[in-house]
Amino acid sequence: MTTPEKRFSSRGATTEHRKDLPAKSLSPSDRKLIKWGRRSGRRDGENGILLEGIKLIEEALDAGHPLTRTWYTPEVAETNPVLIGRLAEHGVNLREVDQRLMRSISDLESPPGISAVAPQPGFIHCQPGDPFSLIVAVSKLQDPGNLGGLIRSADYFGVNEIWLGQGSVDPYNSKVIRGSMGALFRMPVLKRGDLREYIGRFKSMGATVWAAVAHDDKARRKIDPSGSRILLIGGESGGLSREYLELADEMISIPGARRSESLNLAVAAGILIYSATSGRY
Repeated sequence: MTTPEKRFSSRGATTEHRKDLPAKSLSPSDRKLIKWGRRSGRRDGENGILLEGIKLIEEALDAGHPLTRTWYTPEVAETNPVLIGRLAEHGVNLREVDQRLMRSISDLESPPGISAVAPQPGFIHCQPGDPFSLIVAVSKLQDPGNLGGLIRSADYFGVNEIWLGQGSVDPYNSKVIRGSMGALFRMPVLKRGDLREYIGRFKSMGATVWAAVAHDDKARRKIDPSGSRILLIGGESGGLSREYLELADEMISIPGARRSESLNLAVAAGILIYSATSGRY
């Protein structure tokens, strides 16, 4: 028979947490949830996401994002009782597992000792004619590390949304989730079927389109700080096509010594986003 153990929650209250032996096998419901969490590429809410590590799970809780189930090792429970208490307070289904099972749950070579599954984030998105400050649209973003970094920068500088064109990486890819460091719970990221058509609809309702180009001495060096703006960026393998450039009201370029041929996409996007928002903060 197990006995409840008192632990302090993040709010200072105590919560009862059952000190059971770690599970030796995964239940059918565990396996179903893990499979659900690893599936992606569908509409928001159709599938789950797999969160790994204390940082991501804390960010989900801080954002008020629901967690369906959490698995953790005894070592994590021992060193992070406040987090386990918070999860219990939020009604999360908790299950303690041994290291062997944690390795079967985790996507990582060195599992962090705690994993959770959650529904994909859902947001109310901007519509043509809605007032907004800045939307970042990328024609084709394929590297999950770049998208994770872009999401973090966009969240930091208060971007309204990120749009991705056809052929882009799934925004709920596990590497994107980890790279975003929790910003994905606050930043709407949408894959658009026809990005050009969508940009055109917003432009017809008054949005200004700024296209990022490389090494163009005639392009602007700073994005105007006011109005509803769409920052349009090309993919890693090349710049914007002529069809995208024809949508632009203004061209924007990043000045530099040009010792390197180009900047990393996430770095360039961060500089341009800063240019567009630097007068706001």
